Amino acid sequence: MYDEHDELVRVAAAVIKDGDKFLICQRGINHRYGLKWEFPGGKTLPGEPLRECLERELWEELDIEPVRPKELKTIQTSYSDGGNFLITFFLVTEYTGIIRNKVFENIKWVSLSEITSYEILEGSLPILPYLS
Repeated sequence: MYDEHDELVRVAAAVIKDGDKFLICQRGINHRYGLKWEFPGGKTLPGEPLRECLERELWEELDIEPVRPKELKTIQTSYSDGGNFLITFFLVTEYTGIIRNKVFENIKWVSLSEITSYEILEGSLPILPYLS
């Protein structure tokens, strides 16, 4: 069972778009929800604003810094293991640095129509209608 049961965990996630492609990332096999695909991002630290969390996570995970990320939507989701998350998605169309996979099993650029052919983490699915 998840340690933070019933606690709402704040998350910042990046929808990184390049032309008609989106970057999706596969969680490591030994991580929670291992091998599921998601948009990159992560949990906020205590007192950390969402944009700072987004910047920190993208640097830690992909070696990039977002430029003028645009807040898209905030979605609440709960998982069967007790994890409760409030995910704020940001659209990132510009960034500095070169994307380098630092933590994921795999990363891929896919079209919107291709995303659902991957085993996407349930918390990432509600944002898809807002991306077209």
